[in-house]
Amino acid sequence: MVGKLNYSKWDNLELSDDSDIEVHPNVDKKSFVRWKQRDIHEKREVRKAELDGFKREKDLNEELAPRLDEILEGARKEGSSYYSREVSRLTADRASRGNKDGPNGPTTNDMILSLLLQINDEPSVKGKSSSDLDEALVAKLQEHKRKLAERQTEVASKISEMEEEDRRKITSDSLREGWSGGHVTKAESEPALASKPAATANKGKGKMTEQKIETLNASSLSPDSDAEDDDDDESVPTMTPSMRDFLSLPPVIPSSLPLSLSSLPANFNPSRDVKNEPFEQALQFLSKNKSLLREDSGTTDALLVEAFQAAMRSDAKRARSCVEKGLLVQYCNKLGKDGVSLFFRRMTSTDGKAAVVFFNDVLSTHARIMERSKVLLAEQNQQPSSGEGGKAGEEQIQLVAEDPSTVISFEVPDGPPPEHLTLEGEGVESMDVEQVRVFLQRRWDIYQGFSDDFRQALETRQLDRVNEVLGKMNVEEAEKVVGLLDEAGILSFSSKEVRDETGK
Repeated sequence: MVGKLNYSKWDNLELSDDSDIEVHPNVDKKSFVRWKQRDIHEKREVRKAELDGFKREKDLNEELAPRLDEILEGARKEGSSYYSREVSRLTADRASRGNKDGPNGPTTNDMILSLLLQINDEPSVKGKSSSDLDEALVAKLQEHKRKLAERQTEVASKISEMEEEDRRKITSDSLREGWSGGHVTKAESEPALASKPAATANKGKGKMTEQKIETLNASSLSPDSDAEDDDDDESVPTMTPSMRDFLSLPPVIPSSLPLSLSSLPANFNPSRDVKNEPFEQALQFLSKNKSLLREDSGTTDALLVEAFQAAMRSDAKRARSCVEKGLLVQYCNKLGKDGVSLFFRRMTSTDGKAAVVFFNDVLSTHARIMERSKVLLAEQNQQPSSGEGGKAGEEQIQLVAEDPSTVISFEVPDGPPPEHLTLEGEGVESMDVEQVRVFLQRRWDIYQGFSDDFRQALETRQLDRVNEVLGKMNVEEAEKVVGLLDEAGILSFSSKEVRDETGK
């Protein structure tokens, strides 16, 4: 018999639909529902902002407390002389920054200096000297230390209360994907019986994935490869006219910032340096061209590809503009249904902290793209001077997994088969020990037949290192080596996918 169902958990569901709403006959029900939804979401945003503010205050108090303890200890030992030195040091530090706040507002040093100057102006301190001044300073420092501890306790209590209240409510923000799985069918390899008994013993009923040997720079040898290159280009996102128009808008990052920056300078002041006009123009453009915000439009990918191509041409200005516009669209999409309005509202807020986060993301991404392009350009310039195989324009053989979820690894033999060989695992009853010994000996002989460089690369078990040595070989030699790797069972494939077999 089925027990009584408990629906009490749904009491905390924060509804904003029209399921159980009754309104006055003179009030439009749909308008009332929309107002109710907006009211719930606005209150939720205010609650989030308040909680974030308390968390930032808690972190700040944790930084201020040890500094205050340090000054209090120094004042106890050295008196007013230590206090005066500390005020002078902090004043000089602020003067070196032009008496300006840091990028995220006043720094910890600025707050400590403000407190020390405030204590100096206290009636109980002003006008005193020698030991009386020392005692007054220590007393005031102790008082402020106590107030800071009380405030920290109060803030921690408020954070706990607000988080507990949020946990009691079931909202869209608290929804998480609990569990999911999938299965992608791959072609099964033909069973290896006598040719690879050792591999069968080790892997049991494991499956093999398809091996793909990728040919690089084949266009210089085969005229038919042009068609293949065209097929590859189709998968690369391209710029559309609307994307180019979006890119031509004024940059939201001040153009006065050097193109070499990877983060905002310390003297950057959001309230002064962040301009609203470029953000407003971008918002107007996206409102008229909403197709750029569709997930299938590939706007961000196309702009980042264009940024990389501009970096390869050493056009740092265009590259940063592409990164900026690409990440702007990405941020709007990541923020959810109302992401566009939410993004631009945060960017143009008075404190400018959200704009600082966005600007730093753009600058760091642009710096990584420029650095990567420099490395690739240097490699391209070095390739023609290489005296071995793998010259620029020559065909190369590389190991690449057919499926992105497949990992290529290498099972390097430790030595020849032992004198006394014992088989363990599933399916070993039908295997001949002598056949296994022959296979292991053949495997060892193949491995010993490789060059020293290639054996060293295999021992690292790093695909890039193996491909580097393969790239120096001519095509025929590399193909032969790959075939021997496969024959010896040194080349191994494994999948990173998660298979759902709960229904079996």
